[in-house]
Amino acid sequence: MMKTQIAAVALAMALGAGAMPAHADSHDTNMNFEMIFKMADKNKNSMVSRQEFLDAMGRAYDMGMKKMKGDSMMVKGSEMTRDGLKALIADIYRGA
Repeated sequence: MMKTQIAAVALAMALGAGAMPAHADSHDTNMNFEMIFKMADKNKNSMVSRQEFLDAMGRAYDMGMKKMKGDSMMVKGSEMTRDGLKALIADIYRGA
């Protein structure tokens, strides 16, 4: 249940985010909506289930962590900082 709430908050933030952090540009994924949708729609039925959404957000998080590795402003150990998560959400939002 907590993962669902976190994912829902992340999506809401991504869809409603107006300001992008200055640091986000150096980690831009250049994803568009079609890429995001295809990444989520694993069974290719042109719909995204809750589980597909959660899996896609997990993959987006992992991709962001990989790109931000070594940047202490964005990642500390195995966790994203506030700035890191904000940059990831900004990247997803730009793609939508």
